[in-house]
Amino acid sequence: MQEYLKILGSVIPLFLLMAVGAVVRRRKLLNEQADRSLLDLSVHLLLPCLILDHVMANEALRHWGNLLWSPLVGFVCTSGCIGIAALAARWWGFKSTAQLRTFAFVAGIYNYGYIPVPLVDMLYGANALGVLFLFNLGTETAFWTVGFALLEGRALFRDWRRTLTTPVRAILLAVSINLITAWFGVRLDDATLDAAAWGWPVKIVTSLIHLVGLCSIPLALILIGATMADFWNEFRTTHGAGVMGLAVTVRNVICPLAFVLLAWLLPVSLELKETLVVQAAMPAGVFTLLLSRHHGGNVGVALQVIFGTSAMAIITLPLWIHFGMQLIGVR
Repeated sequence: MQEYLKILGSVIPLFLLMAVGAVVRRRKLLNEQADRSLLDLSVHLLLPCLILDHVMANEALRHWGNLLWSPLVGFVCTSGCIGIAALAARWWGFKSTAQLRTFAFVAGIYNYGYIPVPLVDMLYGANALGVLFLFNLGTETAFWTVGFALLEGRALFRDWRRTLTTPVRAILLAVSINLITAWFGVRLDDATLDAAAWGWPVKIVTSLIHLVGLCSIPLALILIGATMADFWNEFRTTHGAGVMGLAVTVRNVICPLAFVLLAWLLPVSLELKETLVVQAAMPAGVFTLLLSRHHGGNVGVALQVIFGTSAMAIITLPLWIHFGMQLIGVR
């Protein structure tokens, strides 16, 4: 019970931050005109700095097993979830192709970034967080290839260049820096930089990156909450308890069970197992709503999936993490 309460205590502040975002939107402290600028700031500066901060000197990412397995498992897991959601949508029998594709896309894509990042950091530490970012490299690839191909009904790798987002480029840069410094026997931790004569200018840069990266998660969660508040009235006008139940079954039950079993069975590092356990518990990603809206999807179905799985995640998220940690032997 004490371990469960610890996990719950780590989860609740994240949902409260999203609630803060909803409140500031309702009170007009954050208007929709500011969203685009803040989102660009987050995606193109804050998140890349967070990635650089946790990957450039990450010991776990100096092992080839993590470098190879993490993105591969991320791609396979995300593609598998999309496939499970597509099968569930076909079984359900949606009235239109747009509804079917939207359900498969939105229910198949979990919130792989802004909620799991602080959770992994709080629960497991810096090494696991670095592995999470590399895992997300595979997830991003599946998102923009398999997911988008399904949503738009197009060829799988037609727009593969979309995978080269700023965060992805930041991951590749940070991994390269990590491997190069390891090759030359250089460490970028504070103790080494303080001791080295050349360390002070490097420390200024790494400290700046660290400070900028700290802003990423709070701002992103507030923006997520504000976005969900924008669609609340629209969500209330939709009628889809059955669709929400199907989404919860796929996103909050079947996919988490598959992830946790993979974490238990795969011969991979503990950091990757920990990453799988946290990603298992995630609800549907909010960003999928915006893409569904602008690329021929059904907004009503997307809303039902996101709100349904997010509300249920308040209960299921700590339960799955607790169960997964017990299964892989993490105390």
